[in-house]
Amino acid sequence: MALQYQRTFINFEETTARQKQRSSSLSPAAGRNAEDACSEKYVDGLLHKTGENYEWPIDAQGNTSRGSLGHPEVCGRFCIRFFYRNCRQGENCEFCHLAHREPKVKMDKAQRQLFETMGEAEVLSLVLPHIERRCGRNGLNKQMLFVIHMLRQRLTSLPHPDDNHVLHARAVIPILRKFTVARLLELIRQSPAFPSGFKEDLKKLVDRSLGR
Repeated sequence: MALQYQRTFINFEETTARQKQRSSSLSPAAGRNAEDACSEKYVDGLLHKTGENYEWPIDAQGNTSRGSLGHPEVCGRFCIRFFYRNCRQGENCEFCHLAHREPKVKMDKAQRQLFETMGEAEVLSLVLPHIERRCGRNGLNKQMLFVIHMLRQRLTSLPHPDDNHVLHARAVIPILRKFTVARLLELIRQSPAFPSGFKEDLKKLVDRSLGR
């Protein structure tokens, strides 16, 4: 409500709610752009979540991308957009364009909470043996040589972990035996115990080792 002084009288000029809203809000074009960006982000998350939980039988011949390198053990997440024939990244896509015939294995809430309380040395003591075992089983020792060496060096540079905590975690999280190398490395990058610089270096080394 605005005041106007006219001679000796005070006139009241009301401002409508629509005028107030228009003056304080974004322009129509900016508002639409913000809504489109949020919608696109939501759709991407929904599509990839769907791809992680269901099996998609795809003819893999000739359908490769950067994220497909190392399939199925060290590849990127499944590209659900490729399945629906609308992936615009093509060979440069960081997601995998090959068939993932098993649903993504996940920890339950209690296991995730336990994992998040573990320090760097405890996480590496828990995860590294699984990485080494799966690399050996799938013939990836040569490709992942420098990655494993980096993780071993990191572990030896840290204070000795709490053995009881590690043993408890092994008993509570036996599902790690079913994780691929990519998922095990993802656990390290998602752990709050590691500094961001180490996580970035690890990702770069993995990509370089796979020729991405």
